[in-house]
Amino acid sequence: MAFSQSDKAAIVLSLVGHELASQLFMGLSKREQASILRSMTAHQRSLSDFEIAEICSEFLRVCGENSGKNRSSLSAPAQKFAGIELPRASRVAEICNDIPDWILSDHLARELDSVASAVLGSLDAQRAGALFRAMPAERQVKLIMSLAKERVLDSAVLDELEADLEALRERTASGRYGQKVGGAQRVLALVQALDPNLRSHILEEVEAREPALAQHLQGGLLSVERLAQLLPAHLALLLSQLKDDDIGGFLRGESKQVQNTYLSALSKRRREDIECLLAPEKKITQKQKAEACDRLRLCAQQMKGEGKIIFPWEESLVG
Repeated sequence: MAFSQSDKAAIVLSLVGHELASQLFMGLSKREQASILRSMTAHQRSLSDFEIAEICSEFLRVCGENSGKNRSSLSAPAQKFAGIELPRASRVAEICNDIPDWILSDHLARELDSVASAVLGSLDAQRAGALFRAMPAERQVKLIMSLAKERVLDSAVLDELEADLEALRERTASGRYGQKVGGAQRVLALVQALDPNLRSHILEEVEAREPALAQHLQGGLLSVERLAQLLPAHLALLLSQLKDDDIGGFLRGESKQVQNTYLSALSKRRREDIECLLAPEKKITQKQKAEACDRLRLCAQQMKGEGKIIFPWEESLVG
């Protein structure tokens, strides 16, 4: 989908946080403000990672170009990017090509805004945008403000930057950088494996202390109700891998709507057999239900990893 300048401006303003967005918006003309407001209300669809990366990278590039408009041109082989003038051709992009995103992102998280600006400005549009978007919102604001200021990166500073990145590349190649541990996805897997009652208690505690983390966890948990949102063909494929007792176990206590969604994905014979398992006189323990739910989730995760099914709620997410 092609985006107008107003569309791009609206997307950038929605990404940078309320305070900075307000400052930028108030600096526009009335006509520009009206155009951006129309764009904000007209586009209600989710954007892909690629679209956001392209727009963010273009914004960073424009910041750099505009900040150097009034300066005299540099003699070759100097370069200018991301609001920073270089005394010579930079090897930053070449070095970073051998450094994985997660390592480079972790490295930039601990660097000064000026260093992060120099690195982001030298990378290709898609990669720079992805790294920028992975940064916390408050860091994005600081980085944009830093990029808007005109600076000159002298030879000594550029040499030091390249040397640091060279060292990082060597550590990456030798396997001495380290290993990712923890993280939101790891926490999600741990919480998913908990007993439902304990899980609810922990989520309440997390929500009181870290609402954003609690929201992420609640949105990512694979409940029986959430998996009912699978495409009918994918739900039928998932259920074909499970035993009747498992299906009857995790459907026990669910709403009629959820039960009917699962039952409609089964053959007539299996549906009748499982309806018998759901009869009031058939009793199961809470532990048996939890174990059946775990088998459903594990099977769904495995099939998703193998590319046999997709989670539709993830397909529409940005990020």
